[in-house]
Amino acid sequence: MLDKNYFQAEWEAGHETITSSLSTNVYPNLVLRYGLSKQFEINAEVNLITARDQSLQKNTTGIEPVSLGINYLLLGETAKSPAVIFSGQFAIPFIASKNFTASHLAPTLELIVAKAINKKLTLAFSNGFFWDGFSTAPSFIYNASASYNLSDKWMLSTEWFGFINNSPPQHNTDISFSYSVNKSLQFGATAGTGISSAAHKSYFAINGVWGHHIKRSR
Repeated sequence: MLDKNYFQAEWEAGHETITSSLSTNVYPNLVLRYGLSKQFEINAEVNLITARDQSLQKNTTGIEPVSLGINYLLLGETAKSPAVIFSGQFAIPFIASKNFTASHLAPTLELIVAKAINKKLTLAFSNGFFWDGFSTAPSFIYNASASYNLSDKWMLSTEWFGFINNSPPQHNTDISFSYSVNKSLQFGATAGTGISSAAHKSYFAINGVWGHHIKRSR
């Protein structure tokens, strides 16, 4: 969770291979976050992508539906118990490029549990439901992650995540390295792969985070 009056911009640019003939370039995914209090933050997310279908020799570029969301700290972390956070986000179908307009409002609802095991290792787990904007049936989503501080500047992270619905499940994993220039600026890289037959084949991206206190709390 962000501190009160803290603004943060997260960006990522990368390439995802979905199947042997389908792929996407993201440039970028941009998430803007703002802390209204130590318990409550708002966010917005936008994706500019190019989808490529090699079987048709066709590229389609545009903006996917813009998402607006909130994070709310239900329980703060203590020495013996984890932090518990509710996260809700809604992709608005008509705030998108023509070729990427969705048919329905697409919410994502998650419950996140996170705990610092020690000064170097943090574990987190989340699960919830995701609507893609085209089907009215949701997918169950999960994410388990671990972050380890290699030094004051370098961090190693890994995730295991997936989508489960009436279709074959999609299970994925990735690994990330990040470097903190200072408390406000960070750069990193992520590489991931699908670990089930229906999952997207692979993903690679570079990313970064920048933050700033808009107004210092008194």
